[in-house]
Amino acid sequence: MENNMNTRSLKPFFITFVLAGFLMSCGAPAERENYTETAESIRSLTRSLPDSLTNIQARRFLANVQKTLTPLRTEERSVNGLSIIPVSVKKMEPGSISKKIQYLGDVQGDPSVVVYPKLTDIITEIYVENGDYVRQGDLLARINDATVRTSHRQAEAAYYSARSQVANVRVEFERMKKLYDANALSQSQWDQIITQREVAEAGLKQAEAGLELAGTQLDYAELRAPISGFVSNKIYEPGDMATPQKPFASIHQINTVKIPVHVTETDLGSVHIGQTAEITVSAYPDITFEGRVNTISPVIDPMTRTAEVRILADNADLRLKPGMFARTAIITEHRDHALIIDKSAINKQTVLKRFGTGLRDDRVIETYSCYVVRDGIAVYTPIEIGIQSKTEYEVLSGLSAGDLVVIMGQNNLSDSTLVQIVE
Repeated sequence: MENNMNTRSLKPFFITFVLAGFLMSCGAPAERENYTETAESIRSLTRSLPDSLTNIQARRFLANVQKTLTPLRTEERSVNGLSIIPVSVKKMEPGSISKKIQYLGDVQGDPSVVVYPKLTDIITEIYVENGDYVRQGDLLARINDATVRTSHRQAEAAYYSARSQVANVRVEFERMKKLYDANALSQSQWDQIITQREVAEAGLKQAEAGLELAGTQLDYAELRAPISGFVSNKIYEPGDMATPQKPFASIHQINTVKIPVHVTETDLGSVHIGQTAEITVSAYPDITFEGRVNTISPVIDPMTRTAEVRILADNADLRLKPGMFARTAIITEHRDHALIIDKSAINKQTVLKRFGTGLRDDRVIETYSCYVVRDGIAVYTPIEIGIQSKTEYEVLSGLSAGDLVVIMGQNNLSDSTLVQIVE
């Protein structure tokens, strides 16, 4: 059986309960645009309470209040039935933007050379280790020179023998010349002495060449640094057999380093000598090193359709090490005092546009637009863009400095939508 309740004592309770539920569901009235209609509906429901209220009537009353409050529990706010979308904006201001093309490469010394032994024999002594700094001409290692030293002595003996023979032939030639001039020597004898002199002189030249070759081979027994720099990749130890096919070590001059990268045929037209390149390596993730495009290969590899572009970078602090893996970004275009917009704020559309009457006159073009907030309204704004970076566009037309561009919430917008700017 339903219990009767005193309406006069319950009305203050219901009013308090309804207001509390209203505040919890929709927020404080000061934060809302207009709640007049909803408040009037709730007051009307409260005034219509009968003097005698049953439990069922009380439940129905609360259900009606709940139904009245439900439209205000949406995330969007409204004024006179119009939705208000919360958005975040960014003020357009002039700035700098760069267009970059990115490639990978390895850090190399500039110059960098590989030292090869030129004799096949046992290495007797090694004077350097990996990481040592050497100057041009410093002795790196010594190879057993017993065989080439013997050959040098033989060549030296052959040279002195040939030189003595030439001296004797020249004396004989002068004596025979006097007889020939006095007609006391036949022509055949004179021709014979001339031939002997030429043969002797040719033998001397051959002996000189042999002695020079033997001296060069003897010099090969000493491995010397062809340039100044740091030693790396030394794999020989004393007692190893040196061969011309196996390098002894590498020497790198690293006050300046080079990074060869292979640029695709598509990007090659935008790369020029002297352009700035940003260099990053894993060893220093928070540091960007600056380099310059130094050389561009005039030939494209037909297998890869790329051309080698060499980037040079100053390395006075020696932080860039040969062999490091480097990420390079060549700056092909740069703008100062340009209007910059975040890519996240842009709506990009691809459309097929006809420029003539034939099918070949159709072209695919890209259009760009954004929303600008003016007087609480989101205005659809087509724009023209210029160069682009990884996260931004340069705006050529459509926007002005000071415009408030929507950067969050634009997916819920259409032209002339009411918006509220939030942080």
